[in-house]
Amino acid sequence: MTRVIGLLVIIAIALGAWWWWTQRATSSPAPAEALPQLTQLATAHQLGVVGYRDPAGAISPDGTRLAYAEGRFIRVAPVDGGAATTLAPGHGQVRYLTWSTNDTIVAEDATPDGRWWVYRVDSTERQPLWKGLEVPVNDLRQLTWSADGRMAAAISMGKDGAQLWKLDADGTVIDSRAVKGRVSSPAFVSTVVACIVDARITIPCGGAVQKFDPDIEAIGPLALNLQRAYFASPAGNGMIALWSADLKSMKAQRVSSHSRDAYGPSLGGDRVVFKTQVYSTVLADVPASGGETRSLTTFQSETPSFHPTQPLIAFTYGTWRRILDDAKYPDIAQDIGVIDLSKALPAAAPMSVIAKSDSEDQAMAWSPNGKWIAFHTHRDMSDDVWLRPADGSQPDKQITFLGRGAEVGWPRWSPDGKHVLLEGARKSDGRSVLYTIGIDQETGAATSEMREIVAKGFDGEMGHAEWLGNDSVVAVAKEGPGSHVIVTLPVAGGAAKVVHRYATEHDFSGLGVSPDGRAVAFAAPASDGTYQIFTIAIAGDAPPVQVTSDRSNKTQPAWSPDGQRIAFTVWSYDATFWSFSAR
Repeated sequence: MTRVIGLLVIIAIALGAWWWWTQRATSSPAPAEALPQLTQLATAHQLGVVGYRDPAGAISPDGTRLAYAEGRFIRVAPVDGGAATTLAPGHGQVRYLTWSTNDTIVAEDATPDGRWWVYRVDSTERQPLWKGLEVPVNDLRQLTWSADGRMAAAISMGKDGAQLWKLDADGTVIDSRAVKGRVSSPAFVSTVVACIVDARITIPCGGAVQKFDPDIEAIGPLALNLQRAYFASPAGNGMIALWSADLKSMKAQRVSSHSRDAYGPSLGGDRVVFKTQVYSTVLADVPASGGETRSLTTFQSETPSFHPTQPLIAFTYGTWRRILDDAKYPDIAQDIGVIDLSKALPAAAPMSVIAKSDSEDQAMAWSPNGKWIAFHTHRDMSDDVWLRPADGSQPDKQITFLGRGAEVGWPRWSPDGKHVLLEGARKSDGRSVLYTIGIDQETGAATSEMREIVAKGFDGEMGHAEWLGNDSVVAVAKEGPGSHVIVTLPVAGGAAKVVHRYATEHDFSGLGVSPDGRAVAFAAPASDGTYQIFTIAIAGDAPPVQVTSDRSNKTQPAWSPDGQRIAFTVWSYDATFWSFSAR
């Protein structure tokens, strides 16, 4: 009997243990799936800092080729290894591309002759997309094709909001309808067009919201097949990470672990391709006559400018997080700070913060008397120059009103403190020109309206400009793709005088002027291909002098008020493309 009772006790204990284990197994969360095995495909080496932060890239429908952009150049590389080929160069930066078939790429490059261009991988030419059709091709954004290449989809924006377009491959309109909300990233699921609306995936576009577990925001681009969706979502560190979601179980999982943005998925064959950022900027300087580079900061910083009388240098700083369709744009981690050059260098953090908002704040300039600060910002949905007292005694105020999309440049005060010089888009045709606006540096009051500096007989697009005394300016301008020129011109308007022509793919490199107005500093590629700082006399025929030589890319030179040193931004920006097996 005792043996029977003992046996029953053992059985009871075993059954209890079995019950406890099964309950634990069913009630505990399932272990997270392992991150996919990644294969590095290619790295896009970006050609500058400002305006180069989102290189385009996508895998071909059959999964055999990767196309990616470097400035105005499209490279096509075999996924399984081999040399990349370069297609016909664009007019400007290629900011978006997609495959329409396994042999054809469609890319966005806004020019007077069209916005969308067709490239064949076996051709050295490109052709406008759907030219002569009734569909408003130049209004379409984020074009995408079905996996079989038979249909296309795109979004256009009008005064009444977003419009979703579904088209045949030849551009014939199948359907066009309004979609409410913040709409982006159309993508095909078989023949159905999905998209992101208000940071959630909807299938069809504008229809049923796909509520995943966990319920996370979706940031495009978006890639889907019948089983899964691939997209980016905020990573909790100011960046975004790549996620995958099962469209049947609705379970979502993070599939990247990079420190910076991981996003931009595309699908081809049995592969998923996405990109990650490697982005770094710091400040440095060099003797104006050339020599050893000195580090000024160890944190992410760019666009240096000097205080007129104190050993201070201002700059833009932050993570500079920027993605194509960020629903919170212009909420960009980019603020304005200052360091003291008389303190220990390099600085590990700003000494003080000048501007910090949920916006792009950058490129400030002190007035000659040090009482006022002019800076570029996107706050309040502007894209303009704002003014603030250096002591913070009054609220900031907007002094230009070119509006969103005009992309105003970096303001500069005239030596007499009576005018602010800036670059911005002319409203009549969108071309980049120079403006001045009258400002009293004692009171901050506007004394005259913004006026264009007319460069007679000169057809280049003006970039950053600096003052040469109170009556003339020097500017860097773009004459054509890869072709830049430094010119001087009178503030009252007149003929532009060419100082120097040079080849560069960096469109927003800025320039600096010596305090005596005799020389200008600029960034250009050296013989080894790295971007270095050069100086050149404004008068005379002497060739440029290279003043930096270490193998790092440099841009945005600023000459110190005493004429002894030139500060600049040291930058490194690559986008690496990775692949893994689609599940």
